[in-house]
Amino acid sequence: MASVLRVSRIVVSVVIFALITALFVDFGMELPAFAAWLAKVQFLPAAMSFAITTFVVWLIVTLIFGRIYCSSFCPLGFFQDICARLPRLGRRKSGWFYHYSAPMTRLRRIALFIVVLSIILGISAVSSLLDPYSIYGRFSLYVLKPAWAFVLNLWITVDSAPQIRIALASVAGFVVAVSSMAIIGAIAFKNGRTFCNTVCPVGTTLSFISHYSIFRIDINTDKCIQCRKCEHLCKASCIDLTSHVVDMSRCVVCFDCLSDCPNDAISYTYNRHQLSIPLMQRVKDSVAGSAAGITDSHVGVSDTKRHPIDRRRFLSLGLLAAATPAVVKASGVAAKIDGIQISRQHRNLLPVTPPGLRSRREFLDRCTSCGLCISRCPQKVLKVAVSEYGLLRALHPVMDYDESWCEYNCTLCSNLCPTGALHPLTVAEKHRSRTGLAYADSSLCISHTKGVKCGACSRRCPSGAIVMISCDSGQGPYPVVDANKCIGCGACQYVCPSQPKAIKVGGLA
Repeated sequence: MASVLRVSRIVVSVVIFALITALFVDFGMELPAFAAWLAKVQFLPAAMSFAITTFVVWLIVTLIFGRIYCSSFCPLGFFQDICARLPRLGRRKSGWFYHYSAPMTRLRRIALFIVVLSIILGISAVSSLLDPYSIYGRFSLYVLKPAWAFVLNLWITVDSAPQIRIALASVAGFVVAVSSMAIIGAIAFKNGRTFCNTVCPVGTTLSFISHYSIFRIDINTDKCIQCRKCEHLCKASCIDLTSHVVDMSRCVVCFDCLSDCPNDAISYTYNRHQLSIPLMQRVKDSVAGSAAGITDSHVGVSDTKRHPIDRRRFLSLGLLAAATPAVVKASGVAAKIDGIQISRQHRNLLPVTPPGLRSRREFLDRCTSCGLCISRCPQKVLKVAVSEYGLLRALHPVMDYDESWCEYNCTLCSNLCPTGALHPLTVAEKHRSRTGLAYADSSLCISHTKGVKCGACSRRCPSGAIVMISCDSGQGPYPVVDANKCIGCGACQYVCPSQPKAIKVGGLA
């Protein structure tokens, strides 16, 4: 049974890890819907998108089975398992064993408090740097996707298909992604799941619940021969054989300890083993530490009952876990620009966000810079922001209309976003939603500078928001933007032949 549990967990982890990785690096856009669903059920993104059902389901699953999210559904967790396994392939060598370590409870709670506070204050850079899904997503986008393109180019011949263009999405993003994964990988290589049990906000939140999980790792002390194989295999360092206790708040339910126990003394069960010799059981500190007042009535009294959960403490921990979703208020600010825009200098234009926003502030606060929308954008119009939104929100997606435009009928990014920073759109809703507004500067138009009748922007506009009008002097025609029709798709800016661009799209406040 132990081997079945372990093998099943590994198979599920491999499949989920492969699908999430493919979701970021695949160029064919042919992945099953299940892969996109896996991104939606990641814990912190679900909490930030106010997906209450997903959030509560994970808490219930954790209360029943322990932290199986960390062992099977978290892609960064599987990456740490790979790194932790490498030096222990020949685990008989001394020095590569794990040993029990006391929980760093204070550090874990401080880290979680900082993350929750940063989400509430809208400083998404902190949560994105510590969210395990976003960390792995950035690594897939900035490192694995270019590497996969290189591999594919080795298989593609000139006669059969064009080569895939290999480009780095962002130098800053690449540095952050590589640094984060290198640090986490190095920690896992030496100490296993230390990141999960110290600074990871998801691990800490789930640990409050898993401490009281129904199914748990239980040690039969009548069978235990103190070989310490289970302790040496525990990458969470949570098996204390001195007390024969497994700290379920840190256990990631990997089942490694079960399969290697030579005497079947450790199991995953809802039962609690009761010692056949009560005198060997641990007694309460108040009994063991009492002074000369120890009486015969204390001898042999077993402390087999679990301590009841203090309701105030349970509620406070529940409130702390529930505070993970950001308390974001929709600003309700909309662009109020009516009439015709004829000529305007391109100064102080806001960067354009992806489609599917309810408010700009909500997008900036909820986005964790996982890079999924950038990776899956078929038009490659989304790029990584550096300072467009401010340094605290670097690596967020931003539209780059000089390189491409937003496809009129495409809603992929808004339907993929796992955090709720972008809300799902239908094609009809996409046609009615506005991501920005185009501004035409007639002084830069080649009709003015070169006397050429162009009109490329008007012909390319999918919503018919641009018309060409001649001036009374006979010059032109020049582009005129109808603000009531413009949706900010950027097609006009992309096709404009002027340098600098005579028509540019600015974001909405």
